[in-house]
Amino acid sequence: MRFKQIIFDVDDTLIDFADTENFALRSLFRSRQWPLTDDLQRQYHSYNQGLWRQLECGDLTYDQLSKMVFHDFIKENLGIEVDGLAVMDEYRSYFGQAFKLLPGVEDTLRFAKKQNYHLTILSNGEAFMQRHRLKLAGIETYFELIVTSEEAGYSKPDAGIFDYFFARTNFGPSETVFFGDGLQSDILGAENYGFDSVWYNHRHRKNKMNLHPLFEVTTYPQFVKLLKNDFKK
Repeated sequence: MRFKQIIFDVDDTLIDFADTENFALRSLFRSRQWPLTDDLQRQYHSYNQGLWRQLECGDLTYDQLSKMVFHDFIKENLGIEVDGLAVMDEYRSYFGQAFKLLPGVEDTLRFAKKQNYHLTILSNGEAFMQRHRLKLAGIETYFELIVTSEEAGYSKPDAGIFDYFFARTNFGPSETVFFGDGLQSDILGAENYGFDSVWYNHRHRKNKMNLHPLFEVTTYPQFVKLLKNDFKK
């Protein structure tokens, strides 16, 4: 068996992030009676992703991101001054209610467990939020260890979050493979730390970072095939 442990990301790897974000944003704007057009929603998505990239690069802290996301976006686009943290807290309450799994997730987790893989989670996010959503989705019990950036004090791809993770598991990097959708966070983090990854590229993005995942797949059945073949090329 080439690997003993599989690390999974959460958002847009297990749980559909686009569906979650759409639900949370529409719920927030409806509650606040703010107008939300499709174009404004696309602007928010691009803006928010940019902030998360800054977080992953170490240019923002999680607290800074939380304060500025809605404060700056609403002021810029709607001309309204808001308490950024209060709005973010409300947004997160809606975010925590959405848990649509991506196609093939549960069948894959079930198969991996039968193959005796040890399944774990490493997520940039809040501890309660991610555990709550995994529980609502009915898959929390598949995972032996769940680690978030909030607990670790570091975000992927920073080596600190991997130090924190591997200090809490019985398996080392050479026995581990990371399965995630994020080039900037998951694949870069694993590569810099010196262990293998599988890029779940279901959004059909281009690898512009010259990273080298062991495999690239676009569906969960493709990943299951790798499991069956013991990750042989």
